[in-house]
Amino acid sequence: MGKYDSSRTRVTPVFTRLLCSDPAGKSWIPALLGLPESEPRRPVSPPAAELDEARWWPCEERLAPPLSLLRWLVQNAKAPKHESDWGTGETGEKRKALVRREPEVVQQALRRLAADVAEKDWAVLEGPSQPDVFLATKDTVIVVEGKRTESGPTIGTTWFPERHQMLRHLDAAWEIREGRRLYGFFIVEALPDTVEVPKDWARFAAETTSTTALAASLPHRNAEERQRIGESFLGVTTWQAVCSAFQIPEAVLICEVI
Repeated sequence: MGKYDSSRTRVTPVFTRLLCSDPAGKSWIPALLGLPESEPRRPVSPPAAELDEARWWPCEERLAPPLSLLRWLVQNAKAPKHESDWGTGETGEKRKALVRREPEVVQQALRRLAADVAEKDWAVLEGPSQPDVFLATKDTVIVVEGKRTESGPTIGTTWFPERHQMLRHLDAAWEIREGRRLYGFFIVEALPDTVEVPKDWARFAAETTSTTALAASLPHRNAEERQRIGESFLGVTTWQAVCSAFQIPEAVLICEVI
């Protein structure tokens, strides 16, 4: 983050360049989907339709958490690591009661969720997911998480320490796909003077769709949904590989934000 923020030094320069080269996305999205590496490699059906949405910093898409997840959380919440995360006043007291599994408060929270409460309500224990890149056509939804200085993926939210960041994005996107194909992948910094994915990132990509990770991150989903969400994860590629594939000068990769 800060002066090395990948959203500003990697995501925006690269994807703005791609979008300017072809606003419809038909000349670059199929090739982009072919870059991520995984084991085994995931099959891809490129979108046939033109781009309807293309969002990244400073206008990242906010994907609401599934209601089924919010319901699961109020029935299974664990105490957060930091005292400040409880919230103040009634919010803190209600959430402590949830963690104690007080039946009346759990039922109250479930009723509030059914009434479509505000994002900041005490019963809402996960906020929107914000992938670094959100692309949508009439037949495909794509979420991308960009990394630069991070040595691994983000795992855990305030109320859900086991939740993988990429599975969180895909889980939320699954709710709005409306029959469209869904894909997600990481773009990270390559090994020095190469376009290669660092070994640790390749390992993290493989772990993202392990049975353990899927079960831990998607407890509100049935086995078929977990498998299909896992299959929508394409793996990981690098910023340098993207630049090479589309003949983008690496000079567009900003060193730091001033």
